[in-house]
Amino acid sequence: MNGPIFEALKRTLKAKGVTYRELGERMGVSEPTVKRIFHEKNCKLDRLVEICAAAGVELENVLGSMNRGPGPVNHIAPEIERRLAGRPALLFVFVMLSEKFTPQGVMRSQGLSEASMFLYLRDLEELGLIALGRGLSAKLLVETPIQWNFEGPLRPLFEMTNKNFIGWAITHLEREATFVSFSRRMRPETAEMVRREAEELADRAKLLAHHDQHTTPEDGLVGYKWTFAFGATPFEAIMPIGPHPRDAGARVKDQASEAKRRPPLPA
Repeated sequence: MNGPIFEALKRTLKAKGVTYRELGERMGVSEPTVKRIFHEKNCKLDRLVEICAAAGVELENVLGSMNRGPGPVNHIAPEIERRLAGRPALLFVFVMLSEKFTPQGVMRSQGLSEASMFLYLRDLEELGLIALGRGLSAKLLVETPIQWNFEGPLRPLFEMTNKNFIGWAITHLEREATFVSFSRRMRPETAEMVRREAEELADRAKLLAHHDQHTTPEDGLVGYKWTFAFGATPFEAIMPIGPHPRDAGARVKDQASEAKRRPPLPA
């Protein structure tokens, strides 16, 4: 067996959090034996099937994921984005479908009836984003991943969903979410290094998620969201500090400024 299969298997083990030692225990062999197999990237088919079984993945899915990596990002036509901006619920249905949720998965997650789901799918079909199949099946007509225009008409919705997510994460710490927030002074060069490392971690998370979606049944997948913001802090905008309440001089200045802004009284 050649290298690509074992590279796909390595991604599977990493995504599932299975170590070589754990894999060896499941197979009844030593950790050095597992390491040797993966190092040599060569074994008989029955051994490969055994490895897949121990890893909890079908060989067919591993073979299918070998050459499937996240493709280039795709964009939605501005007119479609504008129409979706006027219908947030329809946008959210499409986003979930593009994240590999089945219509049934969307229904379970959102508590929707079959009638509502069908109507949403029909509306998306009218926009040319999906093709309806039998029952509640749907095929995406847009290649994923999708790069939305954050400066376009959907911006208010993206801001809302990210603010909602951050609020949810803060109230679910140590149980279902992680939230980290801090401010530090550093050199711009250091900040650039941190930014690059964060982007590399995000790319790795996308790759692992892509692999999971091609090797794991839908009922074994959970939706996770990554929201990351990093930049030079505009303290005056996010942490405004006004004059001290007992600063009489500042109050006089404020009153003078307000008087200048008032329109003159009619003669």
